[in-house]
Amino acid sequence: MIETLLEVLGRIDYLFLLGASLRAATPIVFAALGGIFSERSGVINIGLEGMMLTSAYVCYKVAVLAASPWVGLLAGVVAAVLIALLHGVISIRYQTNQVVSGTVINIFAAGITGFLFRVLGAQESAPYLPNMNMPGVRDVPLLGNQPMLTWVMVGMVGLATFVLFRTTWGLRTRAVGELPRAADTAGVPVNTIRYANLAIGGAMAGLGGAFFTLHTVSSFTPLMTSGQGFIGLAAMIFGNWTPLPAMLAALLFTVPQALAGQFQMFGVPLPYQIISTLPYVLTIIALAGVVRRSTPPAALGVPYAK
Repeated sequence: MIETLLEVLGRIDYLFLLGASLRAATPIVFAALGGIFSERSGVINIGLEGMMLTSAYVCYKVAVLAASPWVGLLAGVVAAVLIALLHGVISIRYQTNQVVSGTVINIFAAGITGFLFRVLGAQESAPYLPNMNMPGVRDVPLLGNQPMLTWVMVGMVGLATFVLFRTTWGLRTRAVGELPRAADTAGVPVNTIRYANLAIGGAMAGLGGAFFTLHTVSSFTPLMTSGQGFIGLAAMIFGNWTPLPAMLAALLFTVPQALAGQFQMFGVPLPYQIISTLPYVLTIIALAGVVRRSTPPAALGVPYAK
């Protein structure tokens, strides 16, 4: 058994493995980015899972009705933004406990999408978004034939880093998440910034949800996001609320999934179910080892009122 495993490890194409891990990490990184924008502004957002699930269903249904994955993508992102703003109204305007609000959103999304699935059905296949088969890189395992949203995700990591740490908007976002009273004194509209960042976070979650129904499969099934939004939050914490480290943390969680596929390809007698649980086990281990050393925004979860 061990000899077989070592032999397979020597035969694995690790560049291909990294490319597969990058694809699998796409929705997780989008969720992490959504959490970073929300929580950097001071609003806890554990409702990302519900936003992703809502987007996945809306993307599927609208793409089928409009016969266009682009229209479905836009509709899914808008739906996730609306859910994020609902979370904002509950937690910012009415100052409800933000963890409770996010939990309610997750439960609501699971219930409403499951109900609509049973009532309206999901027999038709939605059109896929294209893969990025760019000349010169299409045959490169890491770069070639990647889903469009994977390339968007990589670009968003760079853009989010620039916006958060090199722009006035990013400075204001971090200010209202750390010292909202001081930011308000300086003329920064604290709650407006928080609403806007929640909307950005919802859009990121919407893109993550779209990956499931417009890239991975062409249909919808209840609870198909399978906790990826929560793993995204774990990656966000592991990456200390910073985009690039969060992306690297997401890759740490998805490498076992890609490795499981390689093991099956080479006939390693390891149950797939055991290997597929590794991302969730790693999430628990990472949070247990990192959460005490991570430094969240000082005003995270604290409602602000003048």
